[in-house]
Amino acid sequence: MNILVALDSNYIHPLCVMFHSLAKTNAGNSFDIYVAYSSLTEDDFAQMEKALGTLDAKIHRVLIDDEIFSGAPVLSRLSKATYYRLLISDIIPESVDRLLYLDPDIVINGDLTQMYNMNLNGCVLAGGTHLYGIIEMGNLARLLVFPDKKHHYINAGVLLIDLAKWRKTVTLSQILKFIQKNIKFLLLADQDVINAMFADKIMQIDERIYNLDEKTYKHYKKKLFKKQEMNLDWVRRNTVIIHYNGKHKPWNEPDYKGELGEFYEKYKNF
Repeated sequence: MNILVALDSNYIHPLCVMFHSLAKTNAGNSFDIYVAYSSLTEDDFAQMEKALGTLDAKIHRVLIDDEIFSGAPVLSRLSKATYYRLLISDIIPESVDRLLYLDPDIVINGDLTQMYNMNLNGCVLAGGTHLYGIIEMGNLARLLVFPDKKHHYINAGVLLIDLAKWRKTVTLSQILKFIQKNIKFLLLADQDVINAMFADKIMQIDERIYNLDEKTYKHYKKKLFKKQEMNLDWVRRNTVIIHYNGKHKPWNEPDYKGELGEFYEKYKNF
């Protein structure tokens, strides 16, 4: 499997926790892991190797010129590294035709095989939403993507990507021009770029299984799912990817209040 991560030095520890969780839950799989960065050290990469342990995984270093996105807007809790995923057509070898992008603030709670091999039904990429109802519709309308039942505003922290189709759909030059033209409207940084440029080429996947964050967990706890209320036991048995997005992080807060913190605790020591 091919995996891409993008980060700066502030996210080395959570990335290593993610790598450790990957090693524990996907021991039977092999991985090519592309690490996009602009300022990591040899010690940072040594920590990554330690976290991966005996997993059949090779790290490919992808050094990025940080000036490429020098004018792009960022959020207070995000760095320009979040934009590096937009470079995939230029930084990933042509021989790679499928790739799973993962944010570093993630824990892998199950085997990735089924997700990685899913049929994208002709779409360029697949992702899950963390927004619902009028909030989701408002985000799509803000980007001039007028929603219907086929459109969702997806969270870009977990993306399964058909790279061959990506390369045929959009170029880096087009992405950079879009950012420059729409810079005032990009309230959610590169996530907005992905949702706008691939609007009708995105396949919705189940965020409860493949991109569960605290807000989404609370949302579904109030609903019935397969005749059973969603709870931590359901997450333990079914959720493959847990995402600690937002401003609250279990590695920064000793008294972290989120219920999904137990999964970070499970894998934090390596």
